[in-house]
This record gives sequence, structure tokens and C-alpha cells, in this order.
Amino acid sequence: METMFYIAAILAFAPAIAMMYILLKKYTFPATEYPYFSDPSFFIQFTVGLVAGTIMFLVYTYVMDSVVSVILYSVIQVLAAVVVLNLKRYRGKSDSIFYGFGFGLGAGCTTATGFIYYVSTASAQLGGSVGVFEYALLFVMALSMIFQYSSVGITVGEGIARHNPMQFAFQAMIYNLVYWVLFTIMLFNSDSTLMYLMVAACFVVSAFYLYYAYVKEMGCLAREVSDMNKKGKKNRS
Repeated sequence: METMFYIAAILAFAPAIAMMYILLKKYTFPATEYPYFSDPSFFIQFTVGLVAGTIMFLVYTYVMDSVVSVILYSVIQVLAAVVVLNLKRYRGKSDSIFYGFGFGLGAGCTTATGFIYYVSTASAQLGGSVGVFEYALLFVMALSMIFQYSSVGITVGEGIARHNPMQFAFQAMIYNLVYWVLFTIMLFNSDSTLMYLMVAACFVVSAFYLYYAYVKEMGCLAREVSDMNKKGKKNRS
């Protein structure tokens, strides 16, 4: 069981750390002279996300037994990010979108770890084996969970930055509901073909959402900040 937990942790934390580096490197030192966010604040939110993700996964394992539960979970997941980020120190601050990403990345990381461990141990207890193919499939699903949580965090973070949290939270809830409906169909069906289709659908939906959140939301806000800084320099010169 310990080996399965270590495998689950590696399969979840490795892509999360890689995402952190790849997606943030152009927004912080040394790529830019003026970083768009504070590293300590980002890692605080990442840590908070790790705790929140653990709690949310435990909630998921107990309540995911109906369509109503799926809807409620999709909403609660987004609202949890709003509650954590909607503090006075973050409101109206452009860097809140990065802290939202940190929170979502952490939450997705521990949720993905729990998911891989839960499925692999359940399979072992039922007498099944978890081989390379099964772990590859679990990795794809875990990656989609990390993508999805991170995207929710970015969207909520933008809402906090723009003093309009609930409008952006509602947007995140729509994407989130689609994802978790597909995820639940995948998890509770007995047809292997449908399961593979749902795995692919979950990955596509989460990857598209991450692309949109990173390029359109985070990128747009960063450009606005950059333009404001350029105007400020011109005014001072």
C-alpha cells in the first residue's frame, strides 16, 4: 500500500511542479525584471490548496452518488476557491490571478494523488492488478484533474482581481460541471469503451479550459499590467 501511495504522489506532484515551472517562468525573475506576483504568497496558496484538495477529495468519495451531488460538488469546489481568495489583501490586485492558479494547482495535486491511490488500492483489494497501462490511464485522469482545478483557480483569481468574483465564479462552475459529469460517468460505468471515451473527454475539456484560462485570462491580465507599467514610465519621463 505504501508503494502505491508513493507512485500516486509521484504521478500527481511531478506534472504539477512541471506546470508550475513552465506556466509561470515568463512571469517571474529572471525572465522579467518586475515579477507579476510574490513567490512566498504563491507557495502559501499552493500549500492551502494542498489541504483544500485533500478535504475536497474526501468529500467526493462520500457524496458522489447522484446527479444532484455532482452539481453541488462542482459548485462547492469553485466557492471554496472564492472563499480562500476573496480576502481584502487580494481584492483588486492583479497578482490574485496567479495566487488562484497556485491554490488550484495545489488542490488538483492532492486530489489527483488521492484518486490514483484510491483506485489502485481498491483494485488490489478486489484481486485485480494495476499494471503500466492502468497507471498510464490513471495518470491521464490525474492530469486532467490538475488541469481542471488549476483553471478554476485562475478564473476565480481573475474575478477577485477585477472586483467581480461571482461572475467569474459562475463561469468556472459551468466548465466545472461539464468536467465532473464526464468524470462521474467514467468512474461509475462498467463499459470499458465508454470509460476510455470519458477519459479522453475529461482530458480534452480540462486541457481546453486550462488553455483558455492561461492564455486568455492570465495572459490578458498580464498584458494589461504591462501596458499600465509602460504608461507609468512614460508619464514619469
